Amino acid sequence: MKRKLTYIFWFCLPILLLFTACDDMEDKPFTSDIAGDPTETDTAELYALCEGLFNQNNSSLMRFSFGNQRMVRNYFNTINHRGLGDTANDLAIYGGKIYVIVNVSSTVEVIDFRTGNSLKQIQMLTENGSSREPRYIAFHKEKAYVCSYDGTVTRIDTTSLAIDGVTSVGRNPDGICVQNEKLYVSNSGGLDYASGLGVDNTVSVVDIATFKEINKITVGPNPGKIVAGTDGTTVYVATRGEDVEAGNYNFAKIDCLTNGVTHYNEKVQNFAIDGEIAYLYNYNYSTQTSSIKAFNLKTGKTVRENFITDGTSIDTPYGINVNPYSGNVYITNAYDYTIYGDLLCFNQQGQLQFRLNNIGLNPNTIAFSDKASQSDIDDNTEEAENSLAFANKVWEYKPAPGQFINTSTSAYETGFTAEQVLERATEKLKKKSVISLGGFGGTITVGFPQPIPNIEGEYDFKVWGNATYNNNTGTGALGGSAEPGIVLVSKDINNNGIPDDEWYELAGSEYGKDTEIRNYAITYYRPQPANGDVRWKDNLGKEGFVKRNTFHQQDSYYPNWIEENEITFHGTRLKDNAVEEGNVWVGYCYPWGYADNHPNRTEYSQFKIDRAVDQNGQPVLLDQIDFVRIYTAVNQDIGWTGEISTEVVTVENLHYKK
Repeated sequence: MKRKLTYIFWFCLPILLLFTACDDMEDKPFTSDIAGDPTETDTAELYALCEGLFNQNNSSLMRFSFGNQRMVRNYFNTINHRGLGDTANDLAIYGGKIYVIVNVSSTVEVIDFRTGNSLKQIQMLTENGSSREPRYIAFHKEKAYVCSYDGTVTRIDTTSLAIDGVTSVGRNPDGICVQNEKLYVSNSGGLDYASGLGVDNTVSVVDIATFKEINKITVGPNPGKIVAGTDGTTVYVATRGEDVEAGNYNFAKIDCLTNGVTHYNEKVQNFAIDGEIAYLYNYNYSTQTSSIKAFNLKTGKTVRENFITDGTSIDTPYGINVNPYSGNVYITNAYDYTIYGDLLCFNQQGQLQFRLNNIGLNPNTIAFSDKASQSDIDDNTEEAENSLAFANKVWEYKPAPGQFINTSTSAYETGFTAEQVLERATEKLKKKSVISLGGFGGTITVGFPQPIPNIEGEYDFKVWGNATYNNNTGTGALGGSAEPGIVLVSKDINNNGIPDDEWYELAGSEYGKDTEIRNYAITYYRPQPANGDVRWKDNLGKEGFVKRNTFHQQDSYYPNWIEENEITFHGTRLKDNAVEEGNVWVGYCYPWGYADNHPNRTEYSQFKIDRAVDQNGQPVLLDQIDFVRIYTAVNQDIGWTGEISTEVVTVENLHYKK
């Protein structure tokens, strides 16, 4: 991050750039809007708030839809025919509404999520008409709470959108969160520094029931970003010091039960939390280098010094956000603050999944939705027709144990039966949301609105996964995050509409080679205790474990909805494809013929029915197919990254006719 205003404006544009900016900000070399393959778990849309330049009145809101892969850069302006205002700082989706905090304009823009239309522009003014300069927003039940630089927190009724209360806190509040029926407000004091008062060093505690400040907790000079821990009893805050270039900023934890403060020996300017993991961003002014760490909040230890493991470079990290539905980490790149920035999505292992380019000027906050909007600019007729080209039913979902099992990525919620899991898997398939198959043998079977014809010499269907290439491997081979799955097909010969006919494997590049083991079998055993590693044993006399890791701490990696205490899978095992290179695990792609093996944009994610073979390896001529089955074909533990597990987003009929 390049030097910005020293005291307060960590994620607010410096005034000095005003004089170097122009109206046309897109002066980077041309790049395509989308790089990689944007797929996500249970996520329909994301919104990126771009704050623009101070006093330029050019804040914007970008919307990206995962369903149709469409980006609308200036979404709010396109629908409402006006801008958001000057220097937008915060963004949130709550109760069917989108809230945008616009600092210099001193407004809260409330937008109807479904249509994108403005519902109200709330003026944040004092009794004498001066600006409060709002900064951040938090929610509790039917109320929204906005902290402002004038030393106040404003309460807004989320139904009437009327201001129904204001309370005083510390100097120049610069962050707010809710924990344990209380508001925690970081008091920076940054605007008072030049007057000689010095920065503030406290966090105000406001009782929500009485809407009164009941305590001030000393945490360190110039506190800013503040986030509630997921355990219900902690709050985390970044303190930025009186002189950011001196580097006396720090990361602190507040115990909400005792008001005690723990200081960690971690330099942090911005951060995001996902369960027990915090992603800490820091910039070293003396060396002019930035870093992003993965930090375990439970142990108080750094998990990885460098979160990004694939060599991806980010010029000027500007915002860091975690998708609550997938755990993926989104980092915005502001470049030199005067050109449109980019949004990069990384998985929890620090590997780039995709990027959205030129999304807006100085993108800071990202909000995610599991539901899709429907504004006037959206034409859903074509989308509805095109949806018939994709698989629309999950007939079988039997994952093997793995780090994503018993999470939303495996279509599971606490208490779900096998039938409910199957229903949820079908919902996810229709939404084109990632479904994990777990370790070796984990299986999914899908059906289609109409049969897929076999057209000689052409690709007939495509399996969408989330494999990526890593161009930094330096080996010349195609490596990245390949987790190959074997694909089988079946025709509904008996015309009963269910997948009970014979299955045929589509022979991939490794078929019949020494890189595969046919007639492989593996048995997984329910762990005792439930949160232990999952033991496995195969028919080659080998055994091992599906090991737990710090990134996924659900109660068990063994499918909770499966009643049996052991599960056995049969199939063909491919040779291990992942290699540790330095501190990075690289999953090398097999040439062709496997699911989740190459990125969706390549032809190698497509399949030909002509390659079907029977159990004896003899070619089978099928005029069409009705069902596709996929299973994880590698049994490999790749250290802190976890097990190899094939992921499926959807299967597309490439010959669909309207």
